[in-house]
Amino acid sequence: MYVERRTACTPGRSGVSSMCPAGQQALAESSIPHAHPGGFHLDTLERDPSTVRPDDLKHPDKAAAKRMAGMELTKWEKLFEKDPSFANAYGLAHAQENFNLLGEGAANNSKLGEALGEEAARRHMLRQVEFEGARELTDLPETANGSKRFDQLWRDKDGNLLIVEAKSPNGTLDWRQSNGHPSGGTFMVKQGSLDYVRTIVADMKDRVLESPGEAKYIREIEDAIKDKTLRYVLVQASENTGTYVGAVLKYFKLF
Repeated sequence: MYVERRTACTPGRSGVSSMCPAGQQALAESSIPHAHPGGFHLDTLERDPSTVRPDDLKHPDKAAAKRMAGMELTKWEKLFEKDPSFANAYGLAHAQENFNLLGEGAANNSKLGEALGEEAARRHMLRQVEFEGARELTDLPETANGSKRFDQLWRDKDGNLLIVEAKSPNGTLDWRQSNGHPSGGTFMVKQGSLDYVRTIVADMKDRVLESPGEAKYIREIEDAIKDKTLRYVLVQASENTGTYVGAVLKYFKLF
């Protein structure tokens, strides 16, 4: 998931920062206290492509190829910028041609890696026997840059909700400014933590008039937190050279 960086604002002198409302001043991100980062349970699933259903494998394979084509294009762009030689110009042209072919109009940015993580979750790890009977809930709205929402939301065979944090091979768990923290304060919260879940739920509440379909999930997630039935997992695609080689799944420790 893309994490939107926001400037925290606190009561203060008017006009100190144009990013804050009048009468408030900007608060440096480094000065915001950090909430508990959370952690993982010991159970970890690591799977290779042999456990992907044949009709599903083409999807993470395609995502892996796109990501690698983008990485190669970035590499040659940097080489050419440093040394605009004929050899580097040739390499850049070839990399651009390959990306145009595999990228299918996509922008060359971090979303290529995020897409690989999402396919690893959707087509592979959440289809393992440990999640038999689970189904993805696909009626959540898209948001700008993919921020302020969960990567994926699933319902397991017992009817309980399961949140998925999908990551590229080199992806990391990000911090962002909290929204609606129970204490009433402002904190930096980390992906995978209970405070992060609460922040995304608060974001969902903020846009409920624009996407009323989310309302049912807001209440259900809050109830699942109270009942401690909510699960949250990290799915990270393994590093590869352009062909999908598997992924790792870890369970976040929410309670």
